[in-house]
Amino acid sequence: MARDGAASAEARIHAQGARGFAQPISASLETWLAPYEPLLRRLVPSLIVAFLVVMGAGAVLQIYNNRIETLNAAAEELAMIAQAFDDNLGHRAPVGAGELTAAAQAALNLATTRATTGINRAMVVTDPAGLIIAAIPARTAGIHVGRSAAQVFGAAFAGAEVDRQQIAAQLTLADGTGALVAVRALQAPLQRLYVIQPVEDALANWLKSSLLTGTLFATTGLLLLVLGLAFHIQTVRAATADMVNQNARATIDAALESGRCGLWDWEIGSAQMFWSASMFELLGLKPREGLLTIAELQPRLHPDDSHLAEIGISIPLDPSETIDHQFRMRHADGRWVWLRARGRCLSVAGVRQPRFVGIVVDITEQLALAERTAAADIRIREAIETISEAFVVCDDRERIVVCNSKFRELNGLTEEGARAGTPYHEALAMGSAAKIVDGRVLSQPNAEGARDLEVNLEDGRWLQISERRTHCGGFVSVGTDITALKRHESELTASEQRLRASVADLQRSRYTLEIQTQQLAELAEKYGEQKTRAEEANRAKSEFLANMSHELRTPLNAIIGFSEILKEGHFGPIGVPKYSEYARDIYDSGHFLLSVIDDILEMSRIEAGRLKLDPRETRLEETLDETMRVLAKMASDKRIVIDAAIPQGLELMADRRAVKQIALNLLSNAVKFTPPGGMVSVRVRKARGVVVLAIEDTGIGIPRQALRNLGRPFEQVQSQFSKNHNGSGLGLAIAKSLAEMHGGSLRIRSAEGRGTTVVVRLPVDGPAAMKVQA
Repeated sequence: MARDGAASAEARIHAQGARGFAQPISASLETWLAPYEPLLRRLVPSLIVAFLVVMGAGAVLQIYNNRIETLNAAAEELAMIAQAFDDNLGHRAPVGAGELTAAAQAALNLATTRATTGINRAMVVTDPAGLIIAAIPARTAGIHVGRSAAQVFGAAFAGAEVDRQQIAAQLTLADGTGALVAVRALQAPLQRLYVIQPVEDALANWLKSSLLTGTLFATTGLLLLVLGLAFHIQTVRAATADMVNQNARATIDAALESGRCGLWDWEIGSAQMFWSASMFELLGLKPREGLLTIAELQPRLHPDDSHLAEIGISIPLDPSETIDHQFRMRHADGRWVWLRARGRCLSVAGVRQPRFVGIVVDITEQLALAERTAAADIRIREAIETISEAFVVCDDRERIVVCNSKFRELNGLTEEGARAGTPYHEALAMGSAAKIVDGRVLSQPNAEGARDLEVNLEDGRWLQISERRTHCGGFVSVGTDITALKRHESELTASEQRLRASVADLQRSRYTLEIQTQQLAELAEKYGEQKTRAEEANRAKSEFLANMSHELRTPLNAIIGFSEILKEGHFGPIGVPKYSEYARDIYDSGHFLLSVIDDILEMSRIEAGRLKLDPRETRLEETLDETMRVLAKMASDKRIVIDAAIPQGLELMADRRAVKQIALNLLSNAVKFTPPGGMVSVRVRKARGVVVLAIEDTGIGIPRQALRNLGRPFEQVQSQFSKNHNGSGLGLAIAKSLAEMHGGSLRIRSAEGRGTTVVVRLPVDGPAAMKVQA
């Protein structure tokens, strides 16, 4: 609704401007109230409803208050009647018990004559026993002489303590009738006086007054509702008219904005004009209400177009003549915008001066497009001129549109003979080009009229002409000098023949290579089969050695045991001393053979993959001390000094038995192959998570050519010294295999005649740590 009100206000501003710019719109009361019009439209019905609610609440409150006042007045009047009866009764002399009823009835008759004439009221007198002894009227609503007051008024009310002051109350009688009752205590021998009036009779005048008040309220409310309904209908009609006006204006504004147009309404001879919102948007300005003056437009006009006001003087007054004018205005961002004003003169009834009404179109892009088109045309002509081929474009009537100098040169034409509009075939006939000797069509014309052909001129040149049809029915012809290509084609033909001969030779060589490749594949297959057989034989050997070792250990243990009994003489001395010497030789040979069998069994278990490590926390110092104690006697017999440098507390995660086996094999070899009086050193250090064990001797050394074979099973270095020492040749192989199973390595450095150094590297954290690092 607010947007509709603003739109209707804007429409009225424009309408008032169209009626002749009679007065400033800002001074109008209607314009001042225009922003509040939607609020007033919603406020008036609300005020009417609020007024009706307030007036209705007041009427209800007034009726309620009148009812209370009426009941109070009736109760006071009943109390006054009771007091008047008491006063009248007080002037009489006391009577006896027999005259009590007659006296009470006479007093009631007198009081009734004074206070109840024409009003439906009743008066009752009771005795000390609470029985009714006198009543006027005699029988009314269940009230009659002889009846108990408790039965008529209720035990609570009839038994209430009452002094000389009367009590007025509203209660329900025994027959269900609502009544006002005033009660007053009387002098003995009477007890009480009751004055009764039905509530319905007491409120009779109030009902008439309330009916009148309700009628006035309903009439006034109905009148206000009719006025509110009429105002609502008028408001809906006004809103509908505003909406129609706004829709029409929005449609016009949308059309103007879509076409980048603005609406001008200029009173000729006046310094004011109206602009549409789209006109402001064309110049990047914020739309505003009201009218513009020529003085406001003058700073935005281009200096060369500042005569806009003078044009208004020269505008023809004939409405049939159209005005078309171009000028420039400054945009809000500082650039100049070309505008085109197109409209006519219009005379409006009631307005003295004619008006110019029309639209203003932004033609900046059109002018820029025209400039770009002209520049593009020049660039296209220059590009066509720089083409090395003969180029010509013809229209649908086969007239030359544009051609380059190469086309004129090729066909012997002048610029005049090949000017635009000259028929294509006439231009070719007028040319002085060389005659065609031979030619062939490369492609027949297709559905689009395109074709390619080659021609041979009498001067020896070759031309390739390509013609393509355009969408407008014309065609484009491009002639290329292919003389060099033709010569090169001949050379290529000769080269092709030579290439085919070379290809034939290559094919023969390829066939030979394929045969050789097949032979190599067969050899590789045979090598794989042989390798598989060798691996199977090696596994069979390892299994055989393992089984054989187990079979040999049983009788060998018996031989060693019996030879030890004979050597030690457990069952008595041997008669011949030579037998003891033989028994010692048998014992030593058996132990040697057992050690060889143990090495073979150990190696076979390693190769068969049946040896499992048991990594535990191992103190390297204790393990190496045990190993050196085992070899201490052997070293002392040869006067060999064992120098050990082992850090204390050095621990690593490894199989203790395997570490001891590695150290024992390496130390025994060092002692074995070191001459008497030599030296063996043991060095241990820890670096970067690895324990390095180095065993160095001053023995016979190993030849360089034999180093690569050491560490293989059953490999021994054959020398004059080593022939005097027995062994299986498995010590280094077992040590190397056990080190590698721990994730470590074994390296040998040796110089013949100077000694040997064996370096073993074992991970501190065990085999799993080296796998993670790898």
